[in-house]
Amino acid sequence: MLTDADLYEYTDGKDRSGIRGYISSCIDSYRRAPEVHIAGDEPDWAAYDRVIVGMPVWAETPCVVGKAFLQQYSSRFCGDLYLVVTHMSAAGYDKAIRKLYKYCSKEPAAYLSVQTKNHDPETEIKRFVREMG
Repeated sequence: MLTDADLYEYTDGKDRSGIRGYISSCIDSYRRAPEVHIAGDEPDWAAYDRVIVGMPVWAETPCVVGKAFLQQYSSRFCGDLYLVVTHMSAAGYDKAIRKLYKYCSKEPAAYLSVQTKNHDPETEIKRFVREMG
């Protein structure tokens, strides 16, 4: 599967832990996109034939930091783009994920919506991996 994937963290530098972080994140989901950076060195995007961008859902929409990352960096991706959102709702968020497309410089090849609470997402993850080829 994806065992040898390189992982990079993107952030706006804001502490989003605890109840204050949660409330702040929900409020931020309705605000202007923040400036985002990659922790450490930026990858050589040309070296990747696939880029998977993951993010949580905040206040029923993919997080503002993830949207900002796509706006700032997706034009640099040389390979196919795949999106993953995590959430605790029974809703699949397919419509919300497709709204992320407007933040991307190219249309994603596939996306995955993963419910993380009281759910085993193995079936969805396997489908997503098959779609990536």
